[in-house]
Order: sequence, then C-alpha cells, then structure tokens
Amino acid sequence: MDRIERLWRRAEQVFGDRAKAVVWLSLSRAAFDGCSALELAREEAGYRMVMQTLERIAHGYCC
Repeated sequence: MDRIERLWRRAEQVFGDRAKAVVWLSLSRAAFDGCSALELAREEAGYRMVMQTLERIAHGYCC
C-alpha cells in the first residue's frame, strides 16, 4: 500500500466517512502553509506531517 492510500484510509477512520475525509484532505490549510493535505503529502516529510496531524485530531489534540 502506498503512502497516499494509507493517508486516505487513516483520514476516513479519523473523520468517520469518505466524504469528510475528501473535504479535509482537499482544502488548503494554514497549518500546511496554504497547501492541501494531499498536496503536502506528495513528499515524504509532508506525508509525515499530515499523518501526525491526523493522529492529533484522532486523539482530540487538534481542531
């Protein structure tokens, strides 16, 4: 499984369904310097940042 697929799966788990995951992954975010999570995740370091953010959201540490 590639990193983008892992990212999609984790986002769906965190947000509870694919539609919410699509919105979160697709919109530009100030936390990601104006990039979307999908844009940022193209590079390994960005992918790690997005996954860390998803983990914080899953545990209630991020809005």
